[in-house]
Amino acid sequence: MHASFINEIILLVVAAFIGGFAARTVKLPPIVGYLVSGILFGIVGKAFIPSYDNLFRLSEVGISLLLFTLGFEVSLKALKKINKKIIYVALLQVVLSTVFIVPVLLLFHFSIQIALLFAVLFSFSSSAVILKILEEKGMVTNFPGNNVFIILLIQDLFIVPVIFLMPLLFNAQFVFPQTIFTLVLTLIKPLGAFILMFILGRIFLSKMLHILFRYPQQELTILATIFTAVVSIGLLTYAGLPQSIAAFFAGVLVSEEGKNLAALSTIKPLRDILLVLFFVLIGMLVNGGAVLPLIPVIILATVLILIIKFFVLFFILRFFKFLPTANVFISSHLTNIGEFAVVVAQIAFVSKFIDISDYQSLLAIFIASLLLIPGITGFAKRIFEKYKNTSFVKNFMGDSHYFMRSPFEEIENHVVILGHGRVGREVRNLLDMGEIPYVVVDFDRRTIDALSQNMKNSLYGDPTDIDVLKSAGIKKARILVVALPDGFVQKVIIKNSLQLNPKLIVLCRSHVDEDKYELVNLGVNTIVIPEFEAGLRIGKKVLELLGFSEKNTLELLRKLRKFHFVH
Repeated sequence: MHASFINEIILLVVAAFIGGFAARTVKLPPIVGYLVSGILFGIVGKAFIPSYDNLFRLSEVGISLLLFTLGFEVSLKALKKINKKIIYVALLQVVLSTVFIVPVLLLFHFSIQIALLFAVLFSFSSSAVILKILEEKGMVTNFPGNNVFIILLIQDLFIVPVIFLMPLLFNAQFVFPQTIFTLVLTLIKPLGAFILMFILGRIFLSKMLHILFRYPQQELTILATIFTAVVSIGLLTYAGLPQSIAAFFAGVLVSEEGKNLAALSTIKPLRDILLVLFFVLIGMLVNGGAVLPLIPVIILATVLILIIKFFVLFFILRFFKFLPTANVFISSHLTNIGEFAVVVAQIAFVSKFIDISDYQSLLAIFIASLLLIPGITGFAKRIFEKYKNTSFVKNFMGDSHYFMRSPFEEIENHVVILGHGRVGREVRNLLDMGEIPYVVVDFDRRTIDALSQNMKNSLYGDPTDIDVLKSAGIKKARILVVALPDGFVQKVIIKNSLQLNPKLIVLCRSHVDEDKYELVNLGVNTIVIPEFEAGLRIGKKVLELLGFSEKNTLELLRKLRKFHFVH
């Protein structure tokens, strides 16, 4: 490898760092900074990159690794357990968004084939950017952030058939049904290869992985992981799959038997670095002089596409009876255009399905959509909060019972239980036995419907919403039990609840020791850590078996509780 090649990589890394750092400073996604730095570098510094083609091929390894790790994180068993409702939402969102975006692109003089491809790509949202935003807010695992995550996952799975069907879409000699028949034959070979490898993998893969990972040295583990990925990708590519799709299916194949690939976490930094180079290099493809006069048109097209995506998803969620606040949250976080649109467009460009001007148009719309992410999410939330009590918004939302006055607002000195999982359910059972009045709040409609059928006081809603807390009668409640596990959600609920009722006694579960100090400062009276309580109960039983008296046992438990709280 020539020294100049190394210098070129260093220049690109420096450009990427400056762009990413600048983007984060102004609270934009880093990927925007990488692309913009690539555009600027392409204008003033492309002459310093004579090895552009080689660098680009190197960066494309990052795409293969991205699809491999995506496939690896997709468990077929986990997919079966996903709520079918959110799967229908994700599928309808892609289909309907595509249908409504195609006419918009035709208005901007794209050909029907390119308009159809771009409409599908624009229906996808940015997993990298949105998941990063949700992680920073601590909302990946809670409602509705988890629904956003699942929709993003299903959108990402659409990438595989899109890449696979591109040759059919751009086939100039399309003849029905001969072309369809040829496509089916083309699909059978790699599909058969995947099924065969899957069956053999169930039989032999775990044994092979045990051999490959028998030595614990980190470098051997990393090499074994790469070896497993390369062999799987090579076999599937030989069977007729494009390399990008082969990488995805190789990840799925390995994931079923190879969850012990601990080195996957070590590969991810390499993948991320190569992806950064990829986005910088594709930014260099943008002709700044040609795109600059088209900025008004690009902004108009982007805004129209994002509006379509927002309202399509919003009405789909409304049809499936999601909460109004969840509708706004999910829709606003998924209006952007995802990075896979650029990846697939790059594949289409290299395959000469689209020309450089079409590619640059897509890239410009993609960048514009990412720039608008903070504004869209904040604007949608502010507008909803400001006008949600107006008759127009109530009718528009379509979930009228959400806004109705709740009969529980008249209950006094009752217990409000937020969350009806394993913890909340047992609290409710105990209150039932003691004939103590309570109201359960949960965002799972099936749970609330089951409680209502059994004549239990229950309310469907998002516990973080102040209106839902009011409907549960929080102003006149005596005790609040926060049985939800998510720390971010707990803090929002406690702040809102004590703002409405400062005299409220608050009991809260927690799974993170560090959170207990913040929860106490917020006003929580009692914090219960389930794992700690389970440890005490087991320890108490051990002491009893060892012959400790009840008095000594209780004294030791008291000391341990005090020590745990202090430390």
